[in-house]
Amino acid sequence: MNIADKFLQLNPGVEKIEFIYVDINGIPRGKWASPNTLTKAFKGGLRMPISSLVLDIWGDNPPNTGLLKAGDGDAICVPVESSLGITDWNNRKTAQCLVSMEDYLGEPIFADPRHILQGVLNKYSELGLTPVMAPELEFNLIDNELLPNGHPQMPIKPGTNQRYRDVQLLDLDEMEDFEEFFTLVERSANTLNIPSETAIKECAPGQFEINLLHHEDVLLMADQAFLLKRLIKNCAKQFGMNATFMAKPFPEQAGNGMHVHLSILDKDGNNLFKVDENKQPLSVFANSIAGLLKTTPDFLAFYAMNSNSYRRFLPNANMAPTTLSWGNENRTALIRLPEANEQSTRLEFRAASADANPYLVFASILSGTLSGIQNRDKLTSETIGNANKQHPPALQLTWKEALNNANNSNIVEHFFGKKFQHSFNCIKEYEINRFESTITDFEYSSYLKRL
Repeated sequence: MNIADKFLQLNPGVEKIEFIYVDINGIPRGKWASPNTLTKAFKGGLRMPISSLVLDIWGDNPPNTGLLKAGDGDAICVPVESSLGITDWNNRKTAQCLVSMEDYLGEPIFADPRHILQGVLNKYSELGLTPVMAPELEFNLIDNELLPNGHPQMPIKPGTNQRYRDVQLLDLDEMEDFEEFFTLVERSANTLNIPSETAIKECAPGQFEINLLHHEDVLLMADQAFLLKRLIKNCAKQFGMNATFMAKPFPEQAGNGMHVHLSILDKDGNNLFKVDENKQPLSVFANSIAGLLKTTPDFLAFYAMNSNSYRRFLPNANMAPTTLSWGNENRTALIRLPEANEQSTRLEFRAASADANPYLVFASILSGTLSGIQNRDKLTSETIGNANKQHPPALQLTWKEALNNANNSNIVEHFFGKKFQHSFNCIKEYEINRFESTITDFEYSSYLKRL
């Protein structure tokens, strides 16, 4: 019995299948299909347009990406078996299945973010190395009703007409207020085998964080992070709310980050990240941190993919890093080394925004780390205390500056490929130009009547 038939037999009554792929912005796209299409998909019979991988944030095709060719041909959508599962939030019994795109010769489509990450992981495999990763995802629950100007509102406390206003970090009462939502998230994650480990109240009203439990299959971890974001948004809708991973939805509140933990194992499963008696990184660990620090400006456009992403990197930010620094248990640094035993020694990379594409975030971190290992980069001194007060703000770049760095970077080209680098640049240049040419409400209110 093939995979599809076995799944349908174990899950009778499925009414529809959602086939989902990841576009370059990390947005879920795809199609609905009848259950019998699942068997067709696992036999190579599912198709979607190749050009749909390179959509801008508004879901349109910018020019010159290299994929929108005459006739706009289809790619073969290859199902990801591990992602196949039932979604608990749908009214009808629904299954979802991730797909990757290949051409008719079975070659990966260069713009598929899953293939970008797989390509970087292949370089680790060639060296007998296995990265272990896990993300922490921050998000805001917001009122389903926006303000007249389109701005978000804090959620209303259940059973009252009052909105949340206070920070209340790690507040268990606020977690209790949304217990039904988190129960659905937990149940849905368990059904889909997504290893959600903890949930906490974060540093802004209505802001929360869910962590995934680390494991050695990084591509699967990226799939799970991507699907968890989609799961959270869909569960919120069931309770009349929206969930947003937008980096900075409220200007005066903490932003949403995607903190990523990383360690690297050798071919025997031993952790290569080691420290001395003074908690200073040794050998491969030191090289990895040094490479990651060195390459962060090259990959910043993948850690902070959108206009709003750069609002996290504030001059006096305490938790969003602005400097190329590292430190033991230092959350103001770009790279934090959590207190851990020898087996669990790892780094936490804190630059990525929650709105970024997890596949490209993971691929960027792994690229920088591997370059440090291969080049034996030397590690700078540890930062003790507030890193933002001790180092220049190397990450306070504009969106355009970060994109130029990525587009002109040899290391991005080496790990991601020239064609992907070009496509990504075309999309983001188009988005930047549209943002820069749009007159905002604030601009009108400032100038229209006074000048």
